Amino acid sequence: MKIIFYIGFVAILVAGAFGVRFEGVVTVENGETEFKLKYLTRSGIRYTSSDEINTIADNRFYSAIKRKESLAIDGDSFVFSPANRFVVVAERTYDLGAPTIVESDALLIPLFPFLDILADRKGMHTETDGNNVVFTPGVSLEQPVYAISDEPVDTTGVPGVEPDTSTVGPILKDEPRKTRWLIMVDPGHGGKDPGASAKDKTREKDVVLDISKKLCAILEVDTLFEVKITRDKDVFIPLRERTEMANSEGADLFLSVHCNAARNKSARGTQVFFLAPARSDHARATAALENASIFLEESSESDTLSDLDFIMADVIQNEFLRESSRLAVLIEEAIAKETGLPARGPAGAGFYVLNGSFMPAVLIESAFLSNSDDAALLKTESFREKVARGIAEGLRNFILELPE
Repeated sequence: MKIIFYIGFVAILVAGAFGVRFEGVVTVENGETEFKLKYLTRSGIRYTSSDEINTIADNRFYSAIKRKESLAIDGDSFVFSPANRFVVVAERTYDLGAPTIVESDALLIPLFPFLDILADRKGMHTETDGNNVVFTPGVSLEQPVYAISDEPVDTTGVPGVEPDTSTVGPILKDEPRKTRWLIMVDPGHGGKDPGASAKDKTREKDVVLDISKKLCAILEVDTLFEVKITRDKDVFIPLRERTEMANSEGADLFLSVHCNAARNKSARGTQVFFLAPARSDHARATAALENASIFLEESSESDTLSDLDFIMADVIQNEFLRESSRLAVLIEEAIAKETGLPARGPAGAGFYVLNGSFMPAVLIESAFLSNSDDAALLKTESFREKVARGIAEGLRNFILELPE
């Protein structure tokens, strides 16, 4: 029954991923450059998707928590929300004329109003001929006025303008910006699982417990955070139970704190991982090292971690991939700045402890116990305090960076 449910779930995901059927292509001439955007028609309005717009964007940030997408185009940030006819561009609000639509996991955006706004930001206007649009210098008096406010407007559409619900999927409601974030801090290893060890027998499980406690103490005095911890003493907790704690508590972010180790004793620095296919031998080796804890679990504890479970959890966590990867970047940068350690670069890998988390989740390798210089630093309380402060700073930067 469980396998049938998963297969059905996969089928739904696959259908959603490929469910948008575009009808044509609009070619846009912007001075000496040209780009194309695919479109489809809903209720007589041509829509493109945020995925299509991303092909001309410099970067993209998706908030699974806020259900908003921010795309940077030529220096301007375009923030779109589901079922909302307004887009915020560089802190100015524009009216798209019709609300965005969520269909088959895609965010559909009114195409021609978007192009008009894009042209307006360049001090230009659009001339449209069928499926061809040309950006022309100067302002046309016939062009609709889309800018309605110099302050962001927080609303979800207007009365009388509704998407065609006969052809769209469920509409995702926007929510107010959170004022308090529940953070689940997970000190790695513990109990019968010591983790990595330094030459002098300094154990990972002890170091990361102290870092985690210091992190909790820092976060608890900040009104932005509420903090939970998976273990506050030297006990063994199966990997699956750690993310289950985070899910059951409704945590907004999951942080698993560790120390690294490598056969190459010269390897050092800090690195933060998220759940994604490993693209380097080092990432795979790090995941294998941390996943070794599963062999210390009782058979009843590990039987549920089948290959199918792992694959499905990876699919679910993929919703938070952008946020998890960005969180990894900001935490690693902050730790490196606070401690002076080299930043090795965030990476994806298949960590069991991140498996099944229904929130952005990262695994923090604070430093290398296998490196004599890093290990000497990890033994000092002042350095562990710096690591904790770096993690906290990265968290704050991540939350403040989220689209409003």
